[in-house]
Amino acid sequence: MDRKRVIDESIHSGEMEGAYVSAEFREDADEYVRGHIPIEELMRRTKRRWEPDREGKGPHV
Repeated sequence: MDRKRVIDESIHSGEMEGAYVSAEFREDADEYVRGHIPIEELMRRTKRRWEPDREGKGPHV
């Protein structure tokens, strides 16, 4: 499976389940799709968004 298809299907699946997919995540996912970052970095960035002390922002993907 190619990267774009995996990301598109993942986002679609999340949205169908009612998840909010942020523009910030979409930008990171785009970097992954273009091959600029590995999946591990995409996961690190995503997890970092869920940290409670993140500049007073609530959790989101």
